[in-house]
Amino acid sequence: MTLKVLVVGGGMSGLTTLKECLAAGFKATIFEAQDHIGGQWQYTDPDPVTGEVHSSIYQGTIFNSCRDTSSFSDFPMDPARYSVYTTHKQYVRYLHEYATFFDLLSHIRFGTKVMKCDQLEGGKWEVTYSEKEGIETETYDALFACTGHNATPIVPQFEGMKEFKGQFIHSHVYRTPGAFEGKKAAVIGIGSSAVDISTELAPQAKELHVITRNGGWIIPRFIFGKPVEAWDSRFAATVLPKSISLWAQTKLLNLVMGKLPPELKPKHGILEANPTVRGDFLEQIQVGRMTPHRAGVEKFTQNGLLLTNGTALEVDVVIACTGYLIEFPYLPEDSYRAKKSLFIDSPNSVNLYELVVPPNYQNLFFIGIAELPGPLPPISEIQARWAVGILSKKFSLPTPSQMTASIEQFQRNLAKHFVHSDRHTVSVDFLPYADRLLCPLHANPSFSRLVRKLFTSNPIRAFNVLWAVYMDISSSGQFRLFGEGAERDVAVASILRIAGGRGELSAEERKALSGMRRGGEGGE
Repeated sequence: MTLKVLVVGGGMSGLTTLKECLAAGFKATIFEAQDHIGGQWQYTDPDPVTGEVHSSIYQGTIFNSCRDTSSFSDFPMDPARYSVYTTHKQYVRYLHEYATFFDLLSHIRFGTKVMKCDQLEGGKWEVTYSEKEGIETETYDALFACTGHNATPIVPQFEGMKEFKGQFIHSHVYRTPGAFEGKKAAVIGIGSSAVDISTELAPQAKELHVITRNGGWIIPRFIFGKPVEAWDSRFAATVLPKSISLWAQTKLLNLVMGKLPPELKPKHGILEANPTVRGDFLEQIQVGRMTPHRAGVEKFTQNGLLLTNGTALEVDVVIACTGYLIEFPYLPEDSYRAKKSLFIDSPNSVNLYELVVPPNYQNLFFIGIAELPGPLPPISEIQARWAVGILSKKFSLPTPSQMTASIEQFQRNLAKHFVHSDRHTVSVDFLPYADRLLCPLHANPSFSRLVRKLFTSNPIRAFNVLWAVYMDISSSGQFRLFGEGAERDVAVASILRIAGGRGELSAEERKALSGMRRGGEGGE
């Protein structure tokens, strides 16, 4: 019997999930509340009446991971058409090309908002949704939640906020720096949005203050002309001891960027929290356009802020870059949120095996929940492949009690290796996590699998692939070399083109793409 599955959300995670479901022969549909694909990556202007916005993307948003690591594994971005770090407009264009190539658009129902999902006896899901015609209900064999975790901003509350005469906003509604020209501004936070917005505001604001309690590592997008990811190979991430990788990366960063100002230098190591990618941020501090403060906000005053270190700031606008709440309002809260955690007491703690499967529900999968120092698109794709493998009975899940034990061990590891904060409740190491999910599909590019390819009719080519996978940038093609869903021709061509530094798709890649079975073909 063909499984009938629903994918909620037409963003990056939803599209790759739909593609994998169709490749497995499922009858799959996306319900997308908006009238377009792209999810949070589709820029939207604020509502002229309410000021509310759907997307968290501002006009200057650029991908923090580079083109060659952020492509889906069987659909490489053409370097002749996409910059090394893509803008949000470029990335949405890429998603449209991906959806067209794999014929996904005909399986998407736009303007369809999922309101409630209830599990029925036997494991099926009753889904209530709204369309122009009204409210309807349908039943599905399985459900994929792909609406991400950057939709509900965490808005902090401080003493004195009602008395503040200036403007207070969350970064979710920020769009352009021009609105703050000539103003005294304060930005709370040191994550990606805080650093991006501060760097944009610095040339325009009369004064700019950046407030951070714990500091953070700031890294450039390029080191010695190469994307920063090129300096963190599979060999460094999976073979070298973590202490050596930490030492080497810290030394390299200090060599290229210089030492961080004391107000920003964190107590934690560079691998214990997601670093922020934006090299020109530090330059704005060095030339005096912004002032960092190592403190929290004690309270608001009528004309500004009082910080926990006693500093008083007079400002016209405060922008809180304080992250997002992991929330799926159309699902039972106990299907994803943890009642307690061995990591930290946070509303962002999740009760999900491998960040995908709730032990207490059947046929429900969350795709795209992860924080990592690396690219999210291939991780969402791998999560989808892993989940589809479960539904296709390629392998079985552990028992609910075993999954719960695994979640608790994951939380212990978080407590040991990551900064204790809301952001890191779903943190993973990129390649080890990817390999772990690919393993039951026999698709992880292990050293032994790569070595076996040396004993073929083209050992030199096989050695070049092995070298590129382990010693060069971790391009996403490596995840399609083996196992279930393999697309070896396009994967090998992509890996070798990237390792060779070619500025456009190779003829071999184009040939492989034109002859590729839509949805992939398994086997080693």
